Parts: sequence; structure tokens; C-alpha cells
Amino acid sequence: MSNTLYDDARRIVAAAEGAGLSLRLLGGIAVFHLCPTARHPDFSRSYKDIDMIGRAGERTALQRLFSEQGYEPDREFNLLHGAQRLIFRHPTDERHIDVFLDRFQMCHTFDLRERLILHPVTLTPSDLLLTKLQVVEATENDLRDLFAVLSDLPLGDAPNAIDASYIAQLASRDWGVYRTLMLSLERLEQWSAGRPMYGVYRVSAQIAALRAAIEAHPKTVAWKMRARIGDRVRWYDIPDEGG
Repeated sequence: MSNTLYDDARRIVAAAEGAGLSLRLLGGIAVFHLCPTARHPDFSRSYKDIDMIGRAGERTALQRLFSEQGYEPDREFNLLHGAQRLIFRHPTDERHIDVFLDRFQMCHTFDLRERLILHPVTLTPSDLLLTKLQVVEATENDLRDLFAVLSDLPLGDAPNAIDASYIAQLASRDWGVYRTLMLSLERLEQWSAGRPMYGVYRVSAQIAALRAAIEAHPKTVAWKMRARIGDRVRWYDIPDEGG
């Protein structure tokens, strides 16, 4: 991990908090912040940027904040996508910050504007897990992050726990979300199988509990109608990775 990136991330979130702005970390650096496993040498990974999410209504104040913190706007990207997403770059190196506004939009879209105040510094563990499980074509880094989250953060309703009922409720409304989450949990289970020395038994138990919660939650009529179509029609968006 680049200490510069992590230090920048913490400094900017603290500055936003001081300015009364709702800005939270997501992505790999959020996992690094919350999960000791992500800081273990055997789970070290590269971090190219900082991912954050804030409120669209605070866009102008956020732009000012990043300028004060030494980052410059990517003017072309922000002109085209600034209603949903902003990118800021450091003038002297390749550091950059990707800021989602209100909604996390990649393979699936989650409206998080009312959830930003539920947890300090990062998204809630539940939302952070969702942003990783929603990846249809997961990378090695995604799998390492998922393993760290499910290894270190319990299921439950405590502030630093993963709320399985919340995830199950979202999956019960949208068959596409359900399909991707179940595929991602299966992929993670297979990836984890060869790593018994890293607490894979706890991760397997967490995966089983999440699956059970998702399957048990009553599904909506819209979910059942979409389930009839199944994989014959693509159920996810192809994300624009931006920066």
C-alpha cells in the first residue's frame, strides 16, 4: 500500500468532516482501512487510486475541498459526467481520486445518499461488501478485498458488522443484483478454497450465511418475472471505469 494514498484518503475525509460534508471511502482503500487482513503481507495488493462517494448536492463544496487538498479536476471527464461522478488528479504524480455522487454505478446501481452518515470514514461494511460483490468480472484484487471483508467483519447489526438482511432485501427486489451476488459468492468460495491458512473456514461460513439470508428473503413480483428470463438477457451494466 502506498502510504501517500492512504494518508491522502484519511486527510481528505477528515477535512470533509470538518467542513460538514458527507464524504466516505469505498473501494480497496476502504477495505484496507477497516480490515486487518488487507494489511497482511500475504494479502498486499496495488492501489492506483482513491475511491470516494459524496452527495450531489454538495458538489461545489467538494470541488473546492479537493482543490484545497492539492488535487486538480479532470475537466473533460467532469464536464461529461459531473452530475454522477467526478475525478481529481494530483499535479505531480499519477494519484487520482474517483468520486461517485449519490449513487454507486458500476455493474449495478445502488442509491447510497441516505447511508453516508451511517458509518464513519468509509461506507458501512454492508455497502462496502455490496460494491465488491456487484462486480461481474472480478479481478484478483476484488477477490482479495472480498476475502478480507468476510474474514474480518462479522454478520450482524453492530456498527462494524455486515447486515445480511439489508443485502437480502436489496437482492429480493432485483433479480439482476441477486444473480450477480450469488455468482460472486460462488467465485469467492472457489478462490478461497486453496487458502485454508487464512481463515477460510470463517469466510466459508459467512458466505453460507449470506447465501441463506438472500435465498430466504421473499422475492417481489418483478424479481420473479425477471427470473423467468434468466441469463438469456444481460442483467448487469458494463461499467465505465473512468480515470
